[in-house]
Amino acid sequence: MAIEEDSERCGSRPAQSHHHLQQRHKLEVYKDVLRRIQDSNCQEANLLGFDDQLWLHFNRLPARYALDVNVERAEDVLTHKRLLQLAEDPANRPAFDVRLVQFYPIASGNSIDSVHSDSSMKEDPQSSYNNLSKQGIHLPPTFGSSSNLEAPALQAMSVTPSFPMPMHEITFSTVDKPKLLNQLTLILSEIGLNIREAHAFSTLDGFSLDVFVVDGWPCEEQYWSKERSVSTENQSRIETSSNCIEIPSDGTDVWEIDVRQLKTGNKVGSGSFGDLYKGTYFSQEVAIKVLKPERVNRRMLGEFSQEVYIMRKVRHKNVVQFIGACTQPPNLCIVTEFMSRGSVYDFLHKQRGVFKLPSLLKAAIDISKGMNYLHQNKIIHRDLKTANLLMDENEVIKVADFGLARVQAQSGVMTAETGTYRWMSPEVIEHKAYDLKADVFSFGIVLWELLTGELPYSNLTPLQAAVGVVQQGLRPSIPKNTRPRLAELCERCWHQDAAQRPEFFEIVEILQQMSDEVRNEGVYSSRDIKPPGGFFSALRKGHR
Repeated sequence: MAIEEDSERCGSRPAQSHHHLQQRHKLEVYKDVLRRIQDSNCQEANLLGFDDQLWLHFNRLPARYALDVNVERAEDVLTHKRLLQLAEDPANRPAFDVRLVQFYPIASGNSIDSVHSDSSMKEDPQSSYNNLSKQGIHLPPTFGSSSNLEAPALQAMSVTPSFPMPMHEITFSTVDKPKLLNQLTLILSEIGLNIREAHAFSTLDGFSLDVFVVDGWPCEEQYWSKERSVSTENQSRIETSSNCIEIPSDGTDVWEIDVRQLKTGNKVGSGSFGDLYKGTYFSQEVAIKVLKPERVNRRMLGEFSQEVYIMRKVRHKNVVQFIGACTQPPNLCIVTEFMSRGSVYDFLHKQRGVFKLPSLLKAAIDISKGMNYLHQNKIIHRDLKTANLLMDENEVIKVADFGLARVQAQSGVMTAETGTYRWMSPEVIEHKAYDLKADVFSFGIVLWELLTGELPYSNLTPLQAAVGVVQQGLRPSIPKNTRPRLAELCERCWHQDAAQRPEFFEIVEILQQMSDEVRNEGVYSSRDIKPPGGFFSALRKGHR
């Protein structure tokens, strides 16, 4: 092959004596990977010209690719080569690959070498990796290790030393372009994945290879649970570690509900994708949201999966309690506590109920406490509105419907339009980056709705309202007799600049202070309250 004296030509195999340390290392890694692939009896390695094609792969990527790649995972190099080839066809873009991985921190003393201290590991790492896979232990990520992976792995292994928490490695290849890495990062964050590690490479011929290690995939805990059950099988006692108590597990998901145990009663609501029923589950009154099989599509399944993923992690008196779900098609449903008094939207706009000021403040405090809990756990609701605020028999309002909720990206910002226009923040409408403060804007609209009993922008279509909010700074008109602090809070919440909006913990404090003032004054709202008896007494009448 042709070799140039001072530079490495794409496609030529360089002589070691004419290259820098990195280039020599690239050649050494190439030879090591080639040998391992050939030793693994891979059929592709027997093809004519395979060694040249493999060298072309290394040579089209920057030198740091060879520096970072794990040579003991030679088949990963073949995966990267295949994805780059697929991406050359526009119909395949983006080409991607997803696999489960497990990271074994060296600091824990439980690296793969130490967990499986077999002398054959050092002699034949690839064979040992294959053995690990057969034992249900997933292979390590393609690229090295870092503190980004070390911390979560050590935390997981403090619970189960032999079985660190699985993660996912997602590899993309497509045409390289500006801000591609940022776009991919936002997409992964948008679907609720936490990026622990990212490696981005641009080829000499204009393609990209981006590798992410993520956690937050709903099935990861299921895999982990099954693996942990191996280590706890036949144990008759609970073992303690330095950080927590390990509870034996049978590997099942406690939230998965057998549809045969559900008794469905009357339909209490209906939407485009599903119906809501009142029912019972082991004699407990529950709400059953059933997906319509004929309406099931990819987007709907994504929202269903996300709602289950979010709801099973949250527990607060102002968040509707998740009981379980049926995830076996065609019986897809989510089961929650039954909220006997319905939604705030129905009370305001169908029953024409109104608030006295003390009840208004109590309702607002309930909502803001629930939202503060979600935000403290980095969960963005993204569709906060009165239709998603439900009331129980004890006059407690709870946040519901997490189909659009997401765990906030580590970067702190997210993108993509989601929610309902009348309550949607301007940055979300404009498809700009947004964060937790998008929910605060929606709360400001909800607070105005509680105050007035009117539908936001009722004289406009939802789309007209959205255009007005973005282009003209349109906001609902606050009644003149509104308490100044309450009016000020509305305006702060729906401020155009998200950074100027308050956090929910501050909103709770402001509302609590106002509630205390009203209680001490013994003063009620000057508004004419219909029907008599206040908000909750009217609500009781409406549900008799």
